[in-house]
Amino acid sequence: MALMQVYNENPDDEPVYLLAIEKDEPLPSKYQYKPLSDPRNFRILCIEPGVLGSRIRGSLHESRPNDGVRYSALSYVWGSPQIVAYVLVEGGYSLVTENLYAALQHLRLEDEPSYIWIDQICINQQDPEERSQQVMLMHDIFSQSDGITIWLGQDTQPYEAGLLFIIKLLAQTSYLELAHDNALVEKVVDFTNSQDASEVLPSLSALYENRWFSRSWTFQEAVCHPDTVIITSFVGVTLEILISFTRLLMRNDTIKLLIPLSHESYRATRQLMILDQYNASNSDQSLLQLAHATRDRSATDLRDRLYSLIGMAASTDQQALTPNYGYSTARVYTEFASSVIQESNTLQILEYVGSPAGDFGESNLKDLPSWVPDWSLGYFPLLSATASAKPYDASKLSAKIGEIQESELVTYGIKADEILTIASESYWPEPGESEIERLARAFRTVREITEMASLSKSSGINSEQEQTSRFILPEHQAWCEALISTQLRSKDADKEQLLAQVVLYLDVLNHRLVGKEHLMPEEYLTNPVVQNSFATIHRQFERMTHAGRRFCTTTAGRLGWAARRAMKGDVVALLYGCVVPILLRPRQDGRYECLEACYVHGIMDGEVVEEAMRVSGIKEEEMDDEARWKGYAPMERFVIV
Repeated sequence: MALMQVYNENPDDEPVYLLAIEKDEPLPSKYQYKPLSDPRNFRILCIEPGVLGSRIRGSLHESRPNDGVRYSALSYVWGSPQIVAYVLVEGGYSLVTENLYAALQHLRLEDEPSYIWIDQICINQQDPEERSQQVMLMHDIFSQSDGITIWLGQDTQPYEAGLLFIIKLLAQTSYLELAHDNALVEKVVDFTNSQDASEVLPSLSALYENRWFSRSWTFQEAVCHPDTVIITSFVGVTLEILISFTRLLMRNDTIKLLIPLSHESYRATRQLMILDQYNASNSDQSLLQLAHATRDRSATDLRDRLYSLIGMAASTDQQALTPNYGYSTARVYTEFASSVIQESNTLQILEYVGSPAGDFGESNLKDLPSWVPDWSLGYFPLLSATASAKPYDASKLSAKIGEIQESELVTYGIKADEILTIASESYWPEPGESEIERLARAFRTVREITEMASLSKSSGINSEQEQTSRFILPEHQAWCEALISTQLRSKDADKEQLLAQVVLYLDVLNHRLVGKEHLMPEEYLTNPVVQNSFATIHRQFERMTHAGRRFCTTTAGRLGWAARRAMKGDVVALLYGCVVPILLRPRQDGRYECLEACYVHGIMDGEVVEEAMRVSGIKEEEMDDEARWKGYAPMERFVIV
């Protein structure tokens, strides 16, 4: 199939190249959609039988939910909108992307019609009102189908070795056996040392890099039906088998180290694990929780970052956002943030504000207030009010004080501190950087921060505060605790042991950096407990790497970590209704810009607020007295734009 001609309905648009079977093949008249008789109905495409390579022909039939019509649903990535082909629908042409056309060629039957739901054809994409209505039906359309077919694309030869390896390893293994059979781990370990590994390992990474795993809509599409099959031009495998292998990969540190994954591959495996957890929990989640869980997914239409999740959200949450493709992306995100604040009566939404890792810039969305999360950015909060066993409680007041006035968030809180210095190294990996170079940069960061700790006034440790680890100098303990703050919040966390692991990590890192691994104590190389300790702390460094955070000191001599774009003078604010500190940037007009949540050692459990209560004489039972708090001297009014 060759490129035919430049096709444009609007001469001002970018050129679109039309694929054709024969050169100079004439284009028939365009298919005209008939309005649906009921907004709760949807269309199904009936594809006529045909052989590979012949023109796709079909017809659209209107259906309503639960009417017994049998069909399958297709989950795929649209692909480039600049290269299209056409299918004949009831004699008229309907343009589809090249990737969809290839899928239809492979999925069409030769001897009988096939019935399938495909968004590009079954929804009138030129009608914003219909698109808005159909979005609300997507979950039902997929869940009521006979099954879901996932199309990874036509050029999938790089995946062949990886998929065949997964099928061979897991096809005969039950879910329960997979969870407990250590023999599988041994098989993978043995295989990585074989000659075939040189072909399979890159193939596995290429498989996870497929764009299907990062598309917003595919999350909902994949969880709607138990019968979901991944199809390529050469092989098919159930989604359950791929998730099972991914579970084995992600939950075993030994295998994870043996199978190197790119950053894109890692994101895909993470999303498959979130998919697995969603299936296992089988419980309603809020739209905010789903938006956060799928934060590193992408969408051509940025409004779909939220719209694609509405059908999966808790029933009470589905009314919080009504799809409307007539609204701008900034308006959709702002109205969602406002509804979350109003419904929860908290400022929890501020935990999700932030720039993507490694980015010093701001959101590209015009007119998006700084207090509204930009869901189109791959930002990963490292703090959460509720995710850990021991939640943070920096403000000591969960209910918000304040209101939304047009596009401004007006609230109250305390200026707890200010940023003084920021570490120069952010350990964001440079292009082409080797592991030893990355480790060297990490070690320089460690050395710089320990020097910052030694020079700071108190390092976040009060004079009465007891040193909790015999392994760490008092001036270094604060940044060690800052590094592993999330682990320290986990259930049954052993603080002494975790801090000892940090020291071990630094020792191993130093030996590796100077090329003296052979001089390390033997247990560093052979003791699995020691190796696991190193891996635990190293993973936290990796998390902070991917999240783009840097260590910092404050004017009060505290240590912590903040956004990569943080700078001297940024305010650490404790806002009532938000239980983690928020970093705000003062503006010349007296208002503030919201950067993101931050960690500052020594204020995360309400220490600053408790001191304010002690000085003011406000009792804990009076904490909800909004009028009294507003009149208290340290309380300030923040207008966040």
